[in-house]
Amino acid sequence: MKEILIDGSMGEGGGQLLRYSAALSAITGKPIKIINIRAKRSNPGLRPQHLTAVKTIAEMVDADVEGLRVGSTALKITPKRRPKGGTYNIDIGTAGSISLLLQALLPVLAFADRPVEATIRGGTTVRWAPPIPYMQNVLLPLLAKFNLKAEITLIRRGFYPRGGGIVKVRVTPAKLRAAEFLPYSRIEEITGVSYVGNLPKHIAIRQANSAKQYLEREGYGKYLRDIVVDYSTPAISQGTGIVLWAKTDQGVAGGDSIGERGKRAEIVGQEAAEKLVRTLKAGVTVDPHALDNLVIYMAISEGRSRVYSAEMTSHADTAIKLCSMITGSDFMVRREDGKIVVESEGAGSNIY
Repeated sequence: MKEILIDGSMGEGGGQLLRYSAALSAITGKPIKIINIRAKRSNPGLRPQHLTAVKTIAEMVDADVEGLRVGSTALKITPKRRPKGGTYNIDIGTAGSISLLLQALLPVLAFADRPVEATIRGGTTVRWAPPIPYMQNVLLPLLAKFNLKAEITLIRRGFYPRGGGIVKVRVTPAKLRAAEFLPYSRIEEITGVSYVGNLPKHIAIRQANSAKQYLEREGYGKYLRDIVVDYSTPAISQGTGIVLWAKTDQGVAGGDSIGERGKRAEIVGQEAAEKLVRTLKAGVTVDPHALDNLVIYMAISEGRSRVYSAEMTSHADTAIKLCSMITGSDFMVRREDGKIVVESEGAGSNIY
């Protein structure tokens, strides 16, 4: 099979392109070569957290891999089989994001030859990555519409810089089908979780109260249910965060924020609410960060998918270009009434 050449500096040129390239190679069985890996970053090349993702995916398909080392700017992956199910123990090390690993891993597991159970260690709340409660309560319900059968269980939180979080993932392979996420006609409820690890409970309470106040000021108070305050989930480091989500007739929209040293709890809570409200005011369910994650499923499912979102991020744009190159999926992007509409004819019928 002819090798596909991927320029790792394409688009936003970050780690997502590398992770998705490895995932799509495993799913389609196509050999790929990636050059200029993370060329636009201040520390280009493979970092330890990227090695874990590629190594795990390569192991699942018995792939031959060249260039798998820290600092490498070129990588070649040649899969030899369908992804293997079974039990996996994965340690990212330090506070590398478990969520970013799952972005690449979950679509691969959907095509495994039997059910998968994986225990993953790393960061559960990390800057520039969706926190695990977002994955559980926003992304998984959206992916379920593609027929992804997955569960994510949070065992222990892991914050920067120590990490140490533990997550269990279970996936039952199933044929992925196309999905639609149209503008919503009603909001059913808004809820969320505000959490701390090894910090005073009042921080989580203040985050939740700030989020509630903002939602009420913006006219969404009538949909608001309880925002759970969680200060008891184990953690070996200190940290804080909040995730909000709104259930609509079209799916689940989300907004999140994490605490940082010197950042008041009230700011953290309001940031999450602002993100959620921006999506709801656009009249859609798929928030911009969710769109980044849906693109690969649109490419590998069977049938034509259509997604309305509030905006197109550079991550989503890069993912569309990459998925088109490797799977041959036909994507179309347009603007409609101030919304972004992404459509794709998936390649699922040609995969395994």
